[in-house]
Amino acid sequence: MKKRTISSNLLIVIIGVLVISVCALTGGIFAQQQDQQGEKKEEAADGVTGWRIKDFHPYIKAMRDLEKFNIKYADDRLKLANDEYAKAIDLLEDMEHDVARLIEKNQKGKHLNERWHWQEVDRLNQLRRQVTMRKTEAKTRALTYLTRAINTIDEIEDRNQEFIVKNENFKTFKIRLFQVYVSIQHDIHNYRPCIPILERYIKIDNSTKDDVWAYKYLASSYAYVEKVLSQSRGVSEDQVIYHKQKKNEYLLTAVRIEYGVQSPEYKHTKETVERDEMKAERINEFR
Repeated sequence: MKKRTISSNLLIVIIGVLVISVCALTGGIFAQQQDQQGEKKEEAADGVTGWRIKDFHPYIKAMRDLEKFNIKYADDRLKLANDEYAKAIDLLEDMEHDVARLIEKNQKGKHLNERWHWQEVDRLNQLRRQVTMRKTEAKTRALTYLTRAINTIDEIEDRNQEFIVKNENFKTFKIRLFQVYVSIQHDIHNYRPCIPILERYIKIDNSTKDDVWAYKYLASSYAYVEKVLSQSRGVSEDQVIYHKQKKNEYLLTAVRIEYGVQSPEYKHTKETVERDEMKAERINEFR
């Protein structure tokens, strides 16, 4: 009887040990699974994935274009525009130094071989031709860089209005860029491209709206286009009148800003404009 009791107790002990072992083992596995799940959650939270996107370049153009809306892209494009502008300015400054050297060399020269006045005139004409060629070459090359800069800031304006609002340097750079571009185009008698840039320029802010030089350049550019149209075949009279009116409008604005409405300069210019437009009206009536 005692042996059976001992055997029963021993069996109970063995079963208990097995149950405890199984529970411990199960708990360890469960805890390990919990730890693994926790690590996966931490990895997901940290953005650690299997994607290797460093060298990813979208094949779809619409997807590539989305990158142009972020601030970093706009900042990079503005730096590029600044670089193009700087190249143009370097060309112009080098040209000015070269021209100054040519003039100085001519003034300091002895010119002992010149016995007649026409020889001096010929030398000075040759100097003017050299100066003109040097200026035209430099300004033409500079316009290439300035045009690239304008195209670049246009790209920024099309997609990054937030960047433009927050970045004061953008507006300052745009004003300076437009001023140089128009000046150079006008110098080499490319008047037409000046008009759209100037009309954008006077809308930038109050300072550009009252910039007298913008209106002087506008009046001059419209005057050139008016003359070309009036001498061209197949051009409607309405087009000529439109450019004439814009020329007169901007001319009056320039004189008003510089001299004031009550000035004799403004009154004289207004009379000239009125005669010009009356002459156009009489021509139309005759036709």
